[in-house]
Amino acid sequence: MLFKILIPLSGIFYGLSFPPVNLHYLIFVSFAVQIFIVSRSQNLRSAFIRSYMIFFIASLTAVSWISLSGMRENADRFLIAGGIFVLLVYPLFFVMPLIVFYKIKNRFKFRYGYLFSLILFPFIWTGFEYVSTIGQMNFPWLFAGNTLTYNPSKIQYAEITGVFGVSFWVCLVSVILYMLYFSIFEKKKSPFSAGNILLAAVLILIYFLPDLYNSEYSNGKNTSPSGSIKIGIIQPDVNPWIKWGGKQNDLIEDYVSQILRLHNEHPDAGLIILPETALPYYFRERYFDDKYLMLKNVCDSIKTPILIGTPDLEYYPDTADVPSDAKIMRSTGKKYDTFNSAVLFEPGKEKDEYQKHRKIKLVIGSERMPYQEVLPFTKSLIEWGVGLSSWQIGRDTNNFSLGNNVTFNTAICYESVYPEFFSRFVKKGADFCVIITNDGWWGSLFGTYQHNQFAVFRAIENRRWIARCANTGISDFISPYGEMFQQTKINEKAIIVRDIDLMNVETFYSQNGDLLARYCLYFSLLIFIFSFFIRIKNRLSP
Repeated sequence: MLFKILIPLSGIFYGLSFPPVNLHYLIFVSFAVQIFIVSRSQNLRSAFIRSYMIFFIASLTAVSWISLSGMRENADRFLIAGGIFVLLVYPLFFVMPLIVFYKIKNRFKFRYGYLFSLILFPFIWTGFEYVSTIGQMNFPWLFAGNTLTYNPSKIQYAEITGVFGVSFWVCLVSVILYMLYFSIFEKKKSPFSAGNILLAAVLILIYFLPDLYNSEYSNGKNTSPSGSIKIGIIQPDVNPWIKWGGKQNDLIEDYVSQILRLHNEHPDAGLIILPETALPYYFRERYFDDKYLMLKNVCDSIKTPILIGTPDLEYYPDTADVPSDAKIMRSTGKKYDTFNSAVLFEPGKEKDEYQKHRKIKLVIGSERMPYQEVLPFTKSLIEWGVGLSSWQIGRDTNNFSLGNNVTFNTAICYESVYPEFFSRFVKKGADFCVIITNDGWWGSLFGTYQHNQFAVFRAIENRRWIARCANTGISDFISPYGEMFQQTKINEKAIIVRDIDLMNVETFYSQNGDLLARYCLYFSLLIFIFSFFIRIKNRLSP
């Protein structure tokens, strides 16, 4: 009966610790309960089922917005099926570290073996979180560290460790909390015994330790930047389900109107940003020249670069090294690919001269089937009617350069949740960062808020300003210390402008990426392999 209560409770607590519910402290209780439940599982099957149920309920609480968004007006019903698939499969990832912990605990039967397995838990969990950023089949969303984005004072050391260092800290606090429970309620020791007082003191020390680093960063907050630039963000608030194939001339005229309004009010803006796939067509194709010229002419007239999201199409010549999963035109047999791209319209330049970034981290299923280059037939399994599906993976990892020697990177939507990937562009010299996205699919559901909040870590990890431009919201500016400014509302047409600092100092994280998380993974795997030798030794012992 106890487990029937604790399993859903742990899952609900884990899910509610994520944005937009600001109850991050629940994750400590959730982890402590998980350790309790898994430690008391009678066998591997029991540990697996219990772990799965915890994270099925956690996913139902925190990411059911995927399915719910498919029930909105004009939405593609594929999202309902896709969301259900995520709810069923995503918990399996979280089961893995708990099963590894369970196996190690059971194999280390020496005097302090259980204590050792508890100490190992933060390493196991952090290492497996890192695994979720590797390859094409992943969903790096519910990192334990992401629960702290409403509390920037707790996460300033992410400039060294990244978000995974915060996940490690969350697990460490949870383990000590569990150890305190175990000592008082399982071993029946007095709460005021020397051991428990020491554990409580360590718990308090570890919990408040990040605040000491916060005071250090506060003292250095006035570090002189290398310059500044005024950025204008346009949130057009276009329904993502009906803009594809709609009245495109009216759409572009509205963009032009907003660009001119922004320029008239802030003629000194150095960059104007529009969101992901703001152009619902291949702007470089001659068929769309009239609409292209509308944007080019306004860019030339105001003499201000305009960053805009757009699909991009590339034809492969017969002599080219064509990807195995390239698309084929039915009429001519010619091979081509389409990309989700960001393009910088530059005054006085033609479209073939524009700088661009083609999205590299593509959303599983909706934008691309994982590893379709190996299994090309899978690319046609999912077809959306809104300009998505079967994008090709971008190969250009370049930053954008403005005429005044200012450099910035552009993460397109989902790319902003990959910590080390994002930092590579900063390491290449980005003075500030841009995120363009279209979260209109999710409306006012949890996903829209979560995606915006997770960007706090990218700002702190790299100590860079972020200008975040979303189609229907949330758009905002995020400081190098995780502070959010000028947040727009969801489903509103808005223009926001801000002077932001240019930074050229690299953090330890920008230089080294997920070093801590990788070592956690290696260490965990090493101990797990070693545990097999312990098992063999125990079996051979008389």
